Amino acid sequence: MIDWPKLVACRLGPDPLGRLPARIQIPRPPQSVAQFVEVCERPDIPLRKLATIVEVDVELASNVLRLVNSSTLMLQRRISSIQHAIGMIGLRRCKMLVMSAALHASFVTRDQSGSTVDSFLIEAQERAMFAVRVARLLGIDHDHVYVAALLQDILLHHLLDEFYDTYSKFDRTRESIVDFERTEFQWDHAALAGQLLQRWNFAEEVVACVCYQHEHDVILADDELLKSEIAAVAISGLLPSGFPQEPDIISRFVAYQNHIPGFDFLEIAASVDEEIERNESLPVNRVRLADRLERLALVAVQAPNSETNWVEQQLGSYTLEEEIGRGGMGIVYRARHTMLHRPAAVKMMKTSRVSRQLLERFRVEARTTSELSSPHTVQVYDYGMTPEGTLYYVMEYLDGLSLGDLVYQHGPIPEGRAIHILCQVCGSLSESHHKGLIHRDIKPENIVLTTCAGAHDFAKVLDFGLVAVTGERANKDKETGITGTPNYMSPESIHFPDEVDERSDIYALGGVAHFLVSGKVLFGNLPLRKVICAQVETPPPRLRRHLKAKVSREFEEIVLSCLEKDPRNRPQSVVELAECLNRLEASHEWNFSKAAEWWAMHGNARPTRNRTAQPQTPQRHQQSSTSPAISPKQPDVPAGHSMQSTVIIAEELK
Repeated sequence: MIDWPKLVACRLGPDPLGRLPARIQIPRPPQSVAQFVEVCERPDIPLRKLATIVEVDVELASNVLRLVNSSTLMLQRRISSIQHAIGMIGLRRCKMLVMSAALHASFVTRDQSGSTVDSFLIEAQERAMFAVRVARLLGIDHDHVYVAALLQDILLHHLLDEFYDTYSKFDRTRESIVDFERTEFQWDHAALAGQLLQRWNFAEEVVACVCYQHEHDVILADDELLKSEIAAVAISGLLPSGFPQEPDIISRFVAYQNHIPGFDFLEIAASVDEEIERNESLPVNRVRLADRLERLALVAVQAPNSETNWVEQQLGSYTLEEEIGRGGMGIVYRARHTMLHRPAAVKMMKTSRVSRQLLERFRVEARTTSELSSPHTVQVYDYGMTPEGTLYYVMEYLDGLSLGDLVYQHGPIPEGRAIHILCQVCGSLSESHHKGLIHRDIKPENIVLTTCAGAHDFAKVLDFGLVAVTGERANKDKETGITGTPNYMSPESIHFPDEVDERSDIYALGGVAHFLVSGKVLFGNLPLRKVICAQVETPPPRLRRHLKAKVSREFEEIVLSCLEKDPRNRPQSVVELAECLNRLEASHEWNFSKAAEWWAMHGNARPTRNRTAQPQTPQRHQQSSTSPAISPKQPDVPAGHSMQSTVIIAEELK
């Protein structure tokens, strides 16, 4: 039998709270709670009198009822009064919930938003519900487990605020949070929380569970602890949260799974999700616990020795949920704003590919895109560097299809629809060209059709990672060779890569138009070396005669004018190109309403998983740059066609 006081004494040591700086005020129980706890010990006390003590404090009563009505207690009907709660769940349970609610409330500071508090409470409830299910599996007291799991991180958020600079150095990929704290502070938040609960007169079982929440090696080595409340709380503490605290939670879960018969962490997580989803007051955008754990498990299996795993880590106000694409420069994750519940895409610089040139290109992409405000350009919300030195930027998450996916899945599109899309792309490029920025990598995979404010077929231009500034001599291109995607590169970008202007983007846009209406990539049947030569020397195949495209002669002439070898013979600006396209009769054949009808008919053609980054496989002679385009799988690519942004070494082409 476990000696709980002895266990607590061994873990706490001499007064850990006393080691905190004097400026940190540790809360004491409010008068109403102290009185309630004292009166609870008296025999034959009327329930009405007990309830009145709590109900005098309206905020406390509200928080208690919130805990009572949480799905953890599995009550059949909603409780609306403290007296009713005491009668339904018993005095012992109610006493613990009153103390828990008061302790939670004491750490909600005035500068915390309601969303922050809600996120903290939801995480705490997830842990508590998970712990209760483990306790039932073990056949132990789940009341103590519930309260301990609910309160195990009660001090952590407060400490993160107080010692922000120190905690910013914590690397959870290398050590647990308590090991870091013991090195930096000579105390850890688990011991501090345990002593705090002891001061508030919580049961020794609850105090011990909180104290030992990170002692996984000790628990796994002791059969008695492994079957106790301590194990249930420690396991729940491994759940992914806004501030990950352990280096490898999946291996810990697996270790417990191997030691506890019948324990399946994914199955319990799914059960918690089902219970939470019955509670209509919780955020509709909450990401399911089982999904988060499955993603972490998948990453642990697939890439144990690869790049830093950012899944479920917190980056500012964003929680990274899932890797959705990667290339030569970076990895893109789907993320969610913790307070706004808004999805986003976060692009992280790949640490294994860091070089001066790539670092500069990454910075240029983030900075350049953030300066652009066209609704047809992917929006950048933020960019910066993690404490570990990894560059990142946060952009909007797009739900839709790249033009490459559109054509590969559904074939060539009508002329009117092509005009509708191309004019929107011209709108994006018009702003960047006006600012002296040349994209240099316009291609179907870098243009996405999404829905914006109810408008379907809304085009977004992505990936400004290869942007050039008009008139600027870029030394990095002289060192690495010509830059771009071969099937969409203009002749001058091959001959004089440092002297491209907006007409080079117009050439690429002509290649995109050619692809949209024919379904054929420009010179897509040629190997890489010959594609480069063809871009310089070979006229493009005519759409009507050679490719049998169903387009007007006027549209064909506009596309071929964009693909003129001499930039002086092309439209001289994207505004001029858009005006030419809008004068065509087919320009009135497609609009946002017809687009809505098309998507209603072909809604099942969307990717099975929404993407904001094109998964890419580097090929010979190429270095890929990650695009926040959308595609769950690689379509069949014609021979010689490269979907990647490429950097082709000049010597390779000699």
